[in-house]
Amino acid sequence: MSQSSVARRRRRSVESLTLEDGSLGEAEEELYASTPKQKRRRVDVEDEGEAGISDISEDGGGSPEGSLLPDSYRRSPKGKGKGQGKGPARPLGSIVRVRLHDFVTYSNAEFNPGPNLNMVIGPNGTGKSTLVCAICLGLGWKPDNLGRAKSIAEFVKHGAKQAEIEIELAADPEKRASNIIVHTRIWVDPKKKAEYHVDGKKTTQQALVKLMRSFSIQVDNLCQFLPQDRVVEFAGLSPVKLLTETLQAAAPPQMSEWHEELKDMRKEQKSRQDDQQSHLNNLASAEKRQSDQHEHVERLRERMVLQERVAALNKLKPFPQYRQAQRQFHDAKTRHKDAEKDLRQLQRQAEPNLKAEKDKEAYVKRLDVIVDKRGKLVGRGEQNASKIATGIGAKEDKMKECENELKSERKVAEGARNGLPKLNDEKAKLERAMQNPPEDVDFAAYNERTREKTREIRAIDDRIQEISQEKGSLGQRIRQREQIIERAESEKASLNTQAGQQSNKLRLASQNSHVAWEWIQRNGNRFQGEIYGPPIVSCSVKDPRNAAAVEAILGMGEMSAFTATSKEDYQTLSNALYGDLKLDGINLRQSSQPLAAFKPPTSPEHISSLGLDGWILDLIDGPEPVLAMLCDNRNIHATAFATRTLTSASMDALKAPNSPVTAWVTPEGMCRITRRREYGDKATSVQNTSLKPAKFFTDAPAAAANEDAELDERVTEAKRAMEEYMEQKSRLNDEYGKKAAQKSELETSKKAIEEEKARKQRTVAEFNALPTKLQGIQRKIDEATDKIEGSARKRRVFVELGDRLTLEKGQLAIDYANAVNMLRDLIVSHVEAQIWSIEAKSDLDKLKARTVEEKQRLQEREIEVAYLLEIKAQARATGEELKEACRQVGFLFDEDPELEKCHAEIEEKGWDPAQLEIEIESVTARLDMTDTGPGGQHMLREYEERAKKIEYLIKKRDSVQADLEELEGKIVAIRGQWEPRLDELVAEISEAFAENFARIQCVGEVGVHKDEDFEMWAIQIRVKFRDNEPLSLLDAHRQSGGERAVSTIFYLMALQRLTRAPFRVVDEINQGMDPRNERLVHSRMVEIACGNGDEGGGGSQYFLITPKLLPGLEYREGMKVLCIASGEFMPSDYSRLDFGRLARRAVEVRGGA
Repeated sequence: MSQSSVARRRRRSVESLTLEDGSLGEAEEELYASTPKQKRRRVDVEDEGEAGISDISEDGGGSPEGSLLPDSYRRSPKGKGKGQGKGPARPLGSIVRVRLHDFVTYSNAEFNPGPNLNMVIGPNGTGKSTLVCAICLGLGWKPDNLGRAKSIAEFVKHGAKQAEIEIELAADPEKRASNIIVHTRIWVDPKKKAEYHVDGKKTTQQALVKLMRSFSIQVDNLCQFLPQDRVVEFAGLSPVKLLTETLQAAAPPQMSEWHEELKDMRKEQKSRQDDQQSHLNNLASAEKRQSDQHEHVERLRERMVLQERVAALNKLKPFPQYRQAQRQFHDAKTRHKDAEKDLRQLQRQAEPNLKAEKDKEAYVKRLDVIVDKRGKLVGRGEQNASKIATGIGAKEDKMKECENELKSERKVAEGARNGLPKLNDEKAKLERAMQNPPEDVDFAAYNERTREKTREIRAIDDRIQEISQEKGSLGQRIRQREQIIERAESEKASLNTQAGQQSNKLRLASQNSHVAWEWIQRNGNRFQGEIYGPPIVSCSVKDPRNAAAVEAILGMGEMSAFTATSKEDYQTLSNALYGDLKLDGINLRQSSQPLAAFKPPTSPEHISSLGLDGWILDLIDGPEPVLAMLCDNRNIHATAFATRTLTSASMDALKAPNSPVTAWVTPEGMCRITRRREYGDKATSVQNTSLKPAKFFTDAPAAAANEDAELDERVTEAKRAMEEYMEQKSRLNDEYGKKAAQKSELETSKKAIEEEKARKQRTVAEFNALPTKLQGIQRKIDEATDKIEGSARKRRVFVELGDRLTLEKGQLAIDYANAVNMLRDLIVSHVEAQIWSIEAKSDLDKLKARTVEEKQRLQEREIEVAYLLEIKAQARATGEELKEACRQVGFLFDEDPELEKCHAEIEEKGWDPAQLEIEIESVTARLDMTDTGPGGQHMLREYEERAKKIEYLIKKRDSVQADLEELEGKIVAIRGQWEPRLDELVAEISEAFAENFARIQCVGEVGVHKDEDFEMWAIQIRVKFRDNEPLSLLDAHRQSGGERAVSTIFYLMALQRLTRAPFRVVDEINQGMDPRNERLVHSRMVEIACGNGDEGGGGSQYFLITPKLLPGLEYREGMKVLCIASGEFMPSDYSRLDFGRLARRAVEVRGGA
């Protein structure tokens, strides 16, 4: 229902009004003949030049227009919290009124929706979705539910500091005298939180949401509230998520709680089962290990005597070590005393020479201080002289600046005197021009003519824009048909090629794998390496006679598997196919090793001797990564084949325990040997499988009955549609050319009027500007006179400044001469001190040369004394530590008689540490000779700990089994309540959904997918839009966007039978629908929202937001249409756009004519 058609119909109806009795003309009566009489009122809008909103409603009181306009044009009343009043009963919690201030696109606006179906229409960008945003935020929900801005502050109108939303909700008239008023205030400052008030009382966001949920309002449920930016999200909901959303929207809260409990309990059950299996495995392993180690543990105890002796001897090591440390300490002490005595004697001999050297070093240091001080004086003298020289240069620069300023002032005065005659001439010219004013001009008439042309151009522009949109739509349809033809011809051509036939075989084998292969071929640039297609399309069998054998070994899973060559590509491919495309039944493999890494288990000569012809790998041609993947997963490099029947001798040789071949294929079938080595050589099983005829690696084309005919029919249908669209586009091109020519003529006429107006405006403006120009000329004359006088004063100042700078320069020259003389004396003094220092350093070097040898001997002896002192200290410390260790071991003698006995033996024999170590090694060798195997004490400890562990595992097994039985009982109990109710709920939804589809001559049903894991239970929607196709799952790949939109809205409508939500919001759900589906969906929605019985009247309040409508849609009593007008031409005062007043004025003008 386009706006232009509605406008034309309204204009025709207004022209048919008469002034005699206020009745309708024939055209208006025909327009409303099929519609119940209604009363129309307009929503009050005080939007500052931005938007106006009108509505068509069944409710409202009397109208001041009387019988001049039909009832459907009367304005609806504004609800101000005064209760529901008379009229249709509103559902509890439905929206009565929405008022906005400085919110998104609106400065001030008010909506008064009806209790049933509300259609909000208007061009894109006028603010339809703003109403949806206001409902969401105004009722306490967060911006996340809108899919737009993340912060609520972004919804404040640009330039405003805060926004306000006021929503009036219908209340129970028996419990409340007035409706519920929810007021929300939002600040542009993100640091400030939004404020919420209910009936004037401040509340929190959480409390407000809780209140709304008590009315069954769930803005966060897409089944009830579907904003524009989340339509795609809802259409793309996974079946699992759709079940969750459906339970929240249409089932009691207990159903969702049961579902969550079942999911949690199933997770816990799986975890407990895994734990139980782990306990059982651990218990069996521990018991077997305990039995195996029993004999070893007994032999370990026989070695304990020897081990105790080794332990005792090791503990007694400190005693011989302490005696040895005592001897080392006394020896170090004697050597240290002798070295100290030699050092003191050397120090006395070298003392005179060292003292003379020290005195000379002190003298050199004093001279260095004098040289440094005099050097600093020289530096300060140089700085002083340089500073004075710099001052002289600065005075000279200032003298030059003074001379330049003097010259500049002379030029300024000369320029001002030269310009005075010209300024006087301009002044006289302006005075003469002011005596001849221009003639008067009526600019209002020019403005009216320009506006008239603008209105005519805008009307043509509107039609041109409509034509362009229609042409664009036709062009898109033509391109779609061209793509259909190209795809059909490409598919038909591919059926005649080997690659095409193999691709077709892949499609017959797995439709999802075929879709995935086409996607990979189009998106190869997304991967680091190459992604190889399934062996069906990437490999071939060298000899077709062996095709059945190859297919039997590979299996369907590997023949349809894709191969990636890196972990990154494998992850990217997995995310794309499973996540983005939502494909299932796809097999992915990663080829991580080269083909050369897979070697046959034996030589060609050996397998030939066994009657075999080679390996399966030898029969296949294909990319190496794919062949390596098949070797890794199907062992084709180790699976043999024979082209003839094997002899009994060959079979016996292959079944032998030492045979390297465990699988082979013959014309009779496939044979696989399984050996269980733990049960001996005779534990061998043989599995024989017969061969099936080859289906994929054959030259026979894939079965595709009537596929060529279907492709030809598809091309014919597309060409017929293209011809029809081309004819429509040609007619639109002709009309477009005519409208463009009309627009060009109007623009040329408008431009001529504007140029004539501008020329006269310039004449008037130039005359009006003459007094200002005259004042400017006079001001310039005065400024020139002032410049001449001021320049003379400045020149006198600069002359005086030059004289003063000359005197200052002379004084600085005298100061510079004195500074240079002083600097010369300082330099002489500094050089003299440097000479003294050089002489003293020379004497010092001679003294140092004489004492070098004495110093070296002293240093060597000092190092020796320090080293011997350290040796003595270390020997003392070691002795103390060993003494303490002996004392600690002595404390153990009373407790350990064997230890005391060993100590007496060591003391008696006087063993030193080396002899004790020999004895320990001897006992250890005897221990090694009686070794019972690796593990020793560790095995004994392990044996004892394992016995405790076995006892613990038995108790744990019984405990987990009891928990599992209890958990299973809970799951059965809850499922017994939840599953029947879920089946009943989905059956009711399916019944309503099927009925909706039947109304548009299509088929639809809703079912439940049940899985062992409750997290995988899902809603499955199956639809059929054409007679020649089966019911198929609704997803983003099988159906078009329009078909998914139809299914989505019908599913939402099916929920209304099961839930009494106060209102539902659907924003632009008709995007992508073709006209037929859009018309049928609209008719069904009108029937449900405005009908009688279970589906109508008493149901939810609906908000249907759309930017486009088809003409001639169904209308029923109970509908309300909110028309949003917006743009720069909207008046700031809404009363100036009163459509009733405009209609009366039109009738008066017509009557006067």
